[in-house]
Amino acid sequence: MSASERNQDAPPTPEGSLLEAWPAGDDVKSTDQQNGNTDKSEHDSDNGTPSGEQPRKNSQVDETPNKEIKTENEAPPDGLVRQNSKVRFDSTDDSTKDESSSEDERPCPPVMPLDSHAPKNLNIRRTSLSALSHHSQQQEVHLAHPRKRVSAAFESLDYNAVESQSFVKQQMFMNPRVVKRLSMMRWFINFAVGVYVAVIAVLVWLLIKYISMGKFMAIYKIMEKCSSFGCTIGALVVWLLFNCFFTFIGSYLVTFHAPSAAGSGIPQVKCYLNGIRMPGLMSLRTLLAKAGGVVLSVCGGLACGKEGPMIHSGAICASSLASGHFNVGKKSCDPSCCNGLRSDDERRDFVAAGAASGVSAAFASPVGGVLFALEEGASFVKQELTWRMLFSSMVAGLFLNMLMSAIKGHPEDMSSPGLVSFGYLGDIEFKTFEIPIFIVMGIFGGLLGALFVQINYHITIFRRKKIKKPWLKVGEACLVAATSAVLLHVLIFAFPNCAPVVSHNDQLPNYVIDENHPPSDTIMATGNYETLPAEYGAEGHPVHRRSASVGGSEYGVHSVVYGTSSNETKEDDIYGWHGHGYIFQDNDDDDDDELDSMSGREELPSCLGLCPYGEHNRMADILFKTPEGGLHAMLHEDKDHWTIGTLVGVVVFYHLLTTWTYGLNVSSGLFIPSLLIGAVWGRIVGILVMSYVPSVGTNIGKYALVGAAAQLGGFVRMTISLTVIIIECTGDITFGLPIIITLIVAKWMGDFFNPGIYDLHIEIWGAPLLGWEPPEKTYGVIAKEVMSTPVVVLRTMETFGRIKEIVDDPTSHNGYPIVDEYDPTDTMSKTSGLLRGFILKKQLKRILQERAEDADDDEEISLNEIIPLKEHMDISPHSVQEDVSLPRIFKLFRSLGLRHLVVVNERNRVVGMITRINVARFRSEMVKGKFHIEELEVVED
Repeated sequence: MSASERNQDAPPTPEGSLLEAWPAGDDVKSTDQQNGNTDKSEHDSDNGTPSGEQPRKNSQVDETPNKEIKTENEAPPDGLVRQNSKVRFDSTDDSTKDESSSEDERPCPPVMPLDSHAPKNLNIRRTSLSALSHHSQQQEVHLAHPRKRVSAAFESLDYNAVESQSFVKQQMFMNPRVVKRLSMMRWFINFAVGVYVAVIAVLVWLLIKYISMGKFMAIYKIMEKCSSFGCTIGALVVWLLFNCFFTFIGSYLVTFHAPSAAGSGIPQVKCYLNGIRMPGLMSLRTLLAKAGGVVLSVCGGLACGKEGPMIHSGAICASSLASGHFNVGKKSCDPSCCNGLRSDDERRDFVAAGAASGVSAAFASPVGGVLFALEEGASFVKQELTWRMLFSSMVAGLFLNMLMSAIKGHPEDMSSPGLVSFGYLGDIEFKTFEIPIFIVMGIFGGLLGALFVQINYHITIFRRKKIKKPWLKVGEACLVAATSAVLLHVLIFAFPNCAPVVSHNDQLPNYVIDENHPPSDTIMATGNYETLPAEYGAEGHPVHRRSASVGGSEYGVHSVVYGTSSNETKEDDIYGWHGHGYIFQDNDDDDDDELDSMSGREELPSCLGLCPYGEHNRMADILFKTPEGGLHAMLHEDKDHWTIGTLVGVVVFYHLLTTWTYGLNVSSGLFIPSLLIGAVWGRIVGILVMSYVPSVGTNIGKYALVGAAAQLGGFVRMTISLTVIIIECTGDITFGLPIIITLIVAKWMGDFFNPGIYDLHIEIWGAPLLGWEPPEKTYGVIAKEVMSTPVVVLRTMETFGRIKEIVDDPTSHNGYPIVDEYDPTDTMSKTSGLLRGFILKKQLKRILQERAEDADDDEEISLNEIIPLKEHMDISPHSVQEDVSLPRIFKLFRSLGLRHLVVVNERNRVVGMITRINVARFRSEMVKGKFHIEELEVVED
């Protein structure tokens, strides 16, 4: 199969075709755990078959090496190879290669055909009938369902140290100062991760805020002059240009420069923490495209948020700081101060802390961030890691608070929220008879989430088949942005749903943001009114001060609105007293002598939307702003602010737009759109309940909050972490129990139909993700049915030529058992000698490199030279006998983070090899009340 054909058949990732654009190299620098130094290893496969023999389909393939020993000239007749310029080791590290290098440059690993048989007492449904051998010249045809494949293109991470003789000696005689230094470095890096994430979060927030404000104000200046729908075409054109321009740049960056930055990054981070190597996922280039791309996506009008990408950004920050390796394209920085912290298991722990910090920065929820990492991400948890995750999350929340407070003009105030704040909902309470209502809301959220997942699944399959070329992916993103602008324009202006502007308190003045702005910009007075002395005014005039509820804005509930001059206010029949005012945060309501903030005045953009004088456009109050602004409005406006018809239209529009948006080749998140959808239909439930049961109170925000939780739970199927995140966002633990009930019910209902959106896309992706528990009813499947055979083995004393042959073989793999003796010419034997140890291909490369470097310039290295491997091999490799059950094998891989598992017979002779893909091939499913064990098709892409 040609490289172009492989690219056409490659299964795209759920969030932007990550696989087909993976570079040949990896941004991750693995550590040779034998000596603690950086090992510049490649994407090798996990086990091997001898050259020229028929491979088995279930043999695990990660990726073929790119760094190899190269022979410029043929060897002399006597079998000698000269060291000077004849044998050389390519020192170019994959991690320094351009992340955008094409996959075409990488040799395709083989697909191993399966010939094992199931036990007679089991019903194993095989879906791997269409797999062909790598040596076949025919085009591979996949007959299996898109969700019933596992890709052999994935490589596992090394989470276990190679306990060789040299490694044991190094650990025994390690200087205590080195141990202390490494411990201190771990905590320092976690601190730096928190600061790093907080800075990125603030930059993203500022860019989105001011770019969106400029965009909406430019559109509004055109719309405010219109008195009929026809004259709004100019505003629509400007809207289209803004959306398409921002989306084009964001999609171009992701598609052509950082494919790993597509989507939220949460599924990719989840796979990484599970033990799957994700090339390009943790590079600095991906971080730049992720953070910058989400700004462009939100400003481009796509139904997305910035919270999911913050989790991925936090993971990249942690990985980069832990390894000390930063690369953009071919330029890299690789300081030696991080030696000892570059192993895969160390980086895994830092990435978990970085993901937790991203949640903390996005939602001002340190505890929620830790629980998110534990529930959705971290597969290997220990007590110290939990402490470090909490520490990093706390630092991220603290520095974000400090930076946000300084930007708002009161650096001493440490009560600023995160990027997303639900605001204070007041004294909310619930009654016993409302619990069944919350359960029903959880059911509806689960059903709507299952519908979202199913529709998005079909859209993703369509993208895999029809939208393969890069420019088509960019074009689709621009099409979605343009469609969003057109539909928003139609909803706002064709169905304005005008309503009068009514004061909440006739005795208090209603300030208009600017005298040229329409009445919809009026801010309703809800608190105390007073006049402060002239010295508090920005222009030296008396200031009219009061508390105000600014519904639908991002400035929180308790704010200060004041006029620059008392004589600017005026009275008319519609508004009473009103004037030119500004929004200020006031966190000291008991202090009547001064304002907490006297800087950073800002205007609130809003929209009249063809409504008569004295009325405002209800639809524009939701849609003519960023999704965060619409969510805030849903939680805080009163019951009669929107009609049910308006809310139904918004639910349908946003649900369909979000379904189409998820999976585009842009950096985007799912949290805010799902929360907004749930908050809108939650208000509908609240309106109905409060209309028929007045005793529930007047705070409709609680139903919007429960609806938001139910919808997010229905989309992503998380419970514990979402409960804590929502509670920390509201600052009120009163509603903790209803939120927990709602999330659990939503998860159960959604799981009845399909998996969560993240898990579904991982299945489509073909990633060999290992869940928390082994498949049901698989105790009858034993290692003999799971393992790959025959196995490439080495002896404790091996020849230079044999090692070089294995390293150079593009179809060989990454791990090799070491046995006492074997006959390479015996192809009929099913065993390979007594197991003595295990060695990785990256160790073999290092051995050959060191031997070549030690040789003199004129020294000739014989291919028959004996190389001792005993000192380098793992002297106690993990192994099982061939009759061990699949659940036990699964638990070994899941709990120990194994990459290879050697299978031996009762005489301890090697008979096979098991890797992650061997285990992930088996899945159990319920069909007509009975469990069926299903064997997935192994594909090479």
